[in-house]
Amino acid sequence: MLIIGHRGAPSLFRENTLKSFKAAFANNVDGIELDVQFTQDQHLAVYHDFHTYELNQKYNIIKNLTFNQLQNINTEFTIPTLEDILPIIPKNKQLYLEIKSNCVINDKIVSKIIKLLDDHRMIEQTTISSFNPFVLFEVKRLKQKIKTGILWTQCPKEPWFITHYSYYKIQPDSFHASIQYINKNMELWIQNNNIKLFCYTVNKKEDFKKAQALNADGIFTDYPNILDLY
Repeated sequence: MLIIGHRGAPSLFRENTLKSFKAAFANNVDGIELDVQFTQDQHLAVYHDFHTYELNQKYNIIKNLTFNQLQNINTEFTIPTLEDILPIIPKNKQLYLEIKSNCVINDKIVSKIIKLLDDHRMIEQTTISSFNPFVLFEVKRLKQKIKTGILWTQCPKEPWFITHYSYYKIQPDSFHASIQYINKNMELWIQNNNIKLFCYTVNKKEDFKKAQALNADGIFTDYPNILDLY
C-alpha cells in the first residue's frame, strides 16, 4: 500500500506549502498530493479551497485574484506555485496532482500544467486527478500517456458530475475514493474494471484498517508516518 502525503504533511506543517511537502519526503512517503488552480493572471497556485478570506471574513474567489493579490491577502504563510514545487520532488517519488476547476472548458490550465511536467520530465511519475470529468477529458486529449485518476465521493453537497460512471469515457488508471463513502460493492466494481484504488483522507486507525480491508493500492493521509502509528 502506497503512502501519499495529502497536501504534504499537514500534521507537521501547513498544508500545500514547501515546508509541508519537504517534511513529507523527509518522512519517506511514496509520493505527495497537491491542489492546483488558476489565478486571474493564470498562475498555477497550489491551494485547496476555491476561495480565501481576509481578517474581516470577506470571501475572495481565487480565480478572480491575481497571484500578487492572493499573496497580499494571505500573510500567515507563503502560497507556492506549481513551478515552486516540481523541483523539490525526487525522481523516485510520485506526484498526485489535483486540478481544481468548476469549468467545462479547461484547455489553458491543462496545457500549462502538462507543459511544466514535460519541461521537468515528470510525466511518467505524475497522476492528474480531478472531481471534474471535463478536466480529465482535456488531459487525455492533450497527453494520452499521462496517468489520470477520478476523484469520487457520494457526499450530497457535491456537484452532479461527480460519479464513477465517468470511468467509461475517461478510462482512468486509478479511482480516488473518499474513505467515508467507499464500500465493498464499489471495491468489486473497481476490481472488475481493473483500475487501482486510492482512498482519501485516511487519518484514523479505523479508516486505515478499512483501506486495508478494501485492498487499497494507496492512501492519502495527513500523517506521513501512519504506518508507525497503526
